[in-house]
Amino acid sequence: MRITIVINSLSGGGAERAAVLLAEGLVTRDHQVSLVTIFPESTDFYQLSEQVTRVPLGIDGKSSNPIAAISNNLNRLRILRKSINSLEPDLVISYLYKTNVLTLLALIGSKCPVIVSEQNHPQSTKVSPVWNQLRSWVYPLASKVVSTSKGVDAYFDWMPPAKREVIYNPLAVTSQTAEDVAIPPEFNPEKQWLIAMGRLTEQKAFDVLLQAFARIAQQYSNWQLLILGEGELRGELEQLKTELGLGQQVVMPGLIANPFPLLRRGQLFVLSSRYEGFGNVIIEAMACGLPVISTDCPSGPSEIIQDDISGLLVPVTNVDALAQAMATLMSRPDKRQQFIEKAQQGLGRFELQNILDRWEELFMSYK
Repeated sequence: MRITIVINSLSGGGAERAAVLLAEGLVTRDHQVSLVTIFPESTDFYQLSEQVTRVPLGIDGKSSNPIAAISNNLNRLRILRKSINSLEPDLVISYLYKTNVLTLLALIGSKCPVIVSEQNHPQSTKVSPVWNQLRSWVYPLASKVVSTSKGVDAYFDWMPPAKREVIYNPLAVTSQTAEDVAIPPEFNPEKQWLIAMGRLTEQKAFDVLLQAFARIAQQYSNWQLLILGEGELRGELEQLKTELGLGQQVVMPGLIANPFPLLRRGQLFVLSSRYEGFGNVIIEAMACGLPVISTDCPSGPSEIIQDDISGLLVPVTNVDALAQAMATLMSRPDKRQQFIEKAQQGLGRFELQNILDRWEELFMSYK
């Protein structure tokens, strides 16, 4: 099949990585795949295989007033429709709610099936009333709404069950170890590593993680917290780190192109998010042999982790509970090993080839 994937950008993020993995995986199964982004190629973090046709539109940008916004979005719809039609796809897959709305509107009147992918928990994500209303109006035009977890899918109970599907994001990690890559100089190889990963945004709640770690940092001075990622809250988080007196016991090196060798070198992973759609980093950490502590978000982590069997779940934004969970596992290597063994037994359902099977089963409806 000729398949076109549409997404806002290929900047660092779970949805963007999922789209890249899907695109490259489908190519290996003899599909002709193109990937269209609203943003220009200069914003890319993830690199695509040359076998995937890359179409960066560069039609992003902020509008100065509501009239300009309407005009700009109409222009985006025209360019997006023309671009997609030029690729002559048999099927379009769109990621993330704003791009989903634009893609559905752009293809009104087209006979091409459009599948939209919801990657975050809609009730927790900050969405303007206008975009929320647009979503409720145009999502019924989609051939299928694919949610990345059952928790996300539950939000769309106002849509017919035949229009909904749950397909988890795929798991694919490199086989490199820490010996194969350069370790950032701030990382102390003599210490044990507690690792977190994600955009430095309010959603990821790294402020809560820093406060929780500060409560146990002195007791566990042989541990270092590594927060891998970049985002608009870097300044605030750096200031909080200083106020808490954490010094070099906490390191925030920014985006790491290939974090998996560093994950394999670590001892424990923590996800502190206020909300998630799925929690890609959880399965990636598990695949790299790390035990995981996660907040029990409204969707995602509880579908991956069996609490106190394959990991630990703690209440969202509960500093005390998170600190206690970290202290428990930092002091219990036997418990960490138990979680690793149990977690890896359940990872097969997320492996790329199994997820590709699910998508191809869905495609059969549109041949």
